[in-house]
Amino acid sequence: MKLPLTISLLASNRTASLERCLDSLKPLLLQIPAELIVVFTGTDERVRQTAERYTDQIIPFTWCNDFSAARNAGLTHARGEWFLYLDDDEWFDDVTEICQFFQSGEYQQYRFAGYIQRNYLNWEGSRHADAVVYRMARRTPQLRFENPIHEELHPYWPPCKIFQTYVHHYGYLKDSVENKKGRASRNIPLLLEDMEKRPDYTKNYVQLAQEYCTEKRWDQAEEMCRKGRSVCLREEPSLKSWLQVVLVEVLYKKGDYKQAETEALSILEQEKPNELVRLLLFEFLIGIYQEWHEYERLLGYGVKFEELLAYMERHPDLWVKQQMGTVNRDKVLYPEWLYPVRLNSMRAALELGDWKEAEYFLELLPWEEEYRIQAYYALLDHWKAVYKEHLPRMLAELPRESSYLLYQKMLYEEQKEGGEPEAALFLFHRCLKEIDPPYLQKQMVIKALKEKKDLSPLVNRMDLDAWKNCISVVVDETPYSEDGYLWEAREALFAEHPLQGLWLWKLLLERTLMKGYLMKESLLQTLQKYAGCLRDFYQGQYREAMFCENSRGLLPADCRMALAVLEGLKAWEQGNLAETIRRFREILKIYPRMTGVIREVLRLLKNEAEHPLPAAGAEFEQLAVQMKAALKGMIEGGQYTEAVSVLSQLLPLLPGDIELLKMQQMLLRKTQD
Repeated sequence: MKLPLTISLLASNRTASLERCLDSLKPLLLQIPAELIVVFTGTDERVRQTAERYTDQIIPFTWCNDFSAARNAGLTHARGEWFLYLDDDEWFDDVTEICQFFQSGEYQQYRFAGYIQRNYLNWEGSRHADAVVYRMARRTPQLRFENPIHEELHPYWPPCKIFQTYVHHYGYLKDSVENKKGRASRNIPLLLEDMEKRPDYTKNYVQLAQEYCTEKRWDQAEEMCRKGRSVCLREEPSLKSWLQVVLVEVLYKKGDYKQAETEALSILEQEKPNELVRLLLFEFLIGIYQEWHEYERLLGYGVKFEELLAYMERHPDLWVKQQMGTVNRDKVLYPEWLYPVRLNSMRAALELGDWKEAEYFLELLPWEEEYRIQAYYALLDHWKAVYKEHLPRMLAELPRESSYLLYQKMLYEEQKEGGEPEAALFLFHRCLKEIDPPYLQKQMVIKALKEKKDLSPLVNRMDLDAWKNCISVVVDETPYSEDGYLWEAREALFAEHPLQGLWLWKLLLERTLMKGYLMKESLLQTLQKYAGCLRDFYQGQYREAMFCENSRGLLPADCRMALAVLEGLKAWEQGNLAETIRRFREILKIYPRMTGVIREVLRLLKNEAEHPLPAAGAEFEQLAVQMKAALKGMIEGGQYTEAVSVLSQLLPLLPGDIELLKMQQMLLRKTQD
């Protein structure tokens, strides 16, 4: 039976990822006559046992710091017409396309093939960079792996098939910084050693530059790019393209904008690079001219960039032909590069008064991809204030769908001369019902509360955590002296949405406690309201059993703090000052956010403990008033000796009386004259 395919992989000691890798190959092994070879380079017997469940072709290999030697061990044992290789920390997403390649007989028309390696940039899997890797080839007697590091199959024979299928790869994230340092410490010496043996081998300079870039060692990366460019042969156009781009990128990232500009312009004018390289150089130049506020140049390259990008999108084969590793279509369209390029081009057009071009670049932003565009909301709002004669109108009239644009349409309708109130109100209600991004929800909350409008359509769509986050930002961003509208809105909000109203009240009371510089009575009264508010908030969500002494550890810290405050204040009302102080000291450990407030309470309580007030009744208070009046008369009449005698008797009885303290100062001055 003819064997179309051999699949080979290196297995080290990565037990966690190996089985996922092997499991992703099952559809290939089921649908295509294929063999699986595992080259075992590790020492962990669990890895061998896992591999043995999938194949009996386990080839032991003693690691010798040479990836090609290990790969060739698998290639030597291969019997398939085609050879496919991958790593044990990669796994295929879907192999349907590869299966069809063999089932249809299409594989007979090609000699090489590549698929996509999706390198993730975070553990959440939400960001990644794609690169085409050439990991499949028709097996011939001449086929061999070359290079001790970053191994490749040689010789390369076209034609080449590019699959859109991809392998997931989190390998560059493993152990974060330690992993990157480990890779660099392993790869760089091997590459330097090989460079000594083969000083004219351009690929070593490319790979070393890439390793130095990973470590942000920009000077060494620049040196490798320049050396690579000096030895790069004409028959190596893809390597030349890579070096052209990365040299300028390294200079840009190290902040040497002048040299980056010089190199980019020189490459564009003298070396006539391909379209892919030109696109990336345009992006760097736009970034440089933004730093320098050279808006005419910036706009010129912004227009060139979009024209060339449109051409490339009409000729997608050029992306495939011109790509080289990380220099590819994904790099050009990388959102963190592409959208700032368009935003900066738009700003340049606004600065130059070219409204038509500004509208053109504005429309190119990813309005339908809300998760991308919302990163620029604050910047656009800032620019609205700067270019207030034109940008608000552009945003309102832009023929695209977006939460941000809907919000801008509402604001524009409200503010324009001759605007229709009914139309503005209609858009306001649409915003309440449709807007989801937190930044815009915050704006809607502020607007509705200030204008005393019903917020229910928005609040009903928000979960409680989203509301807490939103209203917390609103309170934080509202100056303390200007939060009257929030206090006014609290009761109306509480009537319709009790928990949301309680959380707003909690935030306002908390800020009053921290910033209001309250005196003793006001401080303790406000603190009691604050703690009661928090208790009610959580009692609206948890069963009563959660508030028992044995279950309190399961409650949130702010709730436990509130309960402790209420108990401490109760002890104070009962006259148990020692118990009050003990409980408030415990609060400092429970909820550090209120440290300043609690310490002030402890100061007041300590002062009361050291200077206790006498038991006061109506008769005592009346007598105190009479004695202070008499004392004041003595001072005014010059009877200082008698006044000192009366004051010495009164002060211990009324230690906190400000009026007496003031009289004491007057007497001290008089007796010094």
